[in-house]
Amino acid sequence: MEIFKFDRYENENNRDFIYRSLKESIIRATIKPGEAISEPKLQQIFNVSRSPIREAISVLDHEGLVEVQPKKKTRVVLIDYQQIIESRFLRCIAEKEVLVNMCNTKDTKPLADKLDKILDEAESKYKNNENFRTVIFDYDNMFHSAIFEYNGFSFVWKILRLNNIQYNRFLNLYLEEQLYGDFFIKDHREVAQNIRNKEVDKLVSYTQKNYERIEGYLKKLVLIHPDYFTNTQN
Repeated sequence: MEIFKFDRYENENNRDFIYRSLKESIIRATIKPGEAISEPKLQQIFNVSRSPIREAISVLDHEGLVEVQPKKKTRVVLIDYQQIIESRFLRCIAEKEVLVNMCNTKDTKPLADKLDKILDEAESKYKNNENFRTVIFDYDNMFHSAIFEYNGFSFVWKILRLNNIQYNRFLNLYLEEQLYGDFFIKDHREVAQNIRNKEVDKLVSYTQKNYERIEGYLKKLVLIHPDYFTNTQN
């Protein structure tokens, strides 16, 4: 059981910090689907009593990330295949509409400039050999968040993010398997350029192809790790 490490917020209590740590560890796949979570081991890692650990696990149980069974081990739930398909479908539809409306009604240059800066920073970190998975995961979110926020749809993005936990778990797994990587910068550079030039047809094509490509990666990942998934297609 490997805990994803990041900075603690100022004045953050033990329960909240443990909750964030475990949630990010599950999403970023440092704790694998189906893996048992040991309370005694967490006590050693965080140097705390059992109470904040149990409270954090209770929240994760409510969110559907772990399964707590009396007198049995607490385990990370498997990744729901169908939820990934459906959440990605919603994301693609929403992003397509946002992009089309933007190209028809807004000056796209400020957004394109911002997206290029995001990608410049991502590329710099990538070239400096910073954690490959973290760079792509974090900067992909920053890139697409900027699109929704620029167009006044921050709340829509928030809703999509709240329903995107299963997809994010999948994303980190396929980054681990290196199914997607070197062309991350190239693909997103093209999207930024399409936005700058208001190339609606190319942006619509991008959203559809991205959805289809993710579905293809998902099928490959199920073949590699069949024990990590539930609700898979026959």
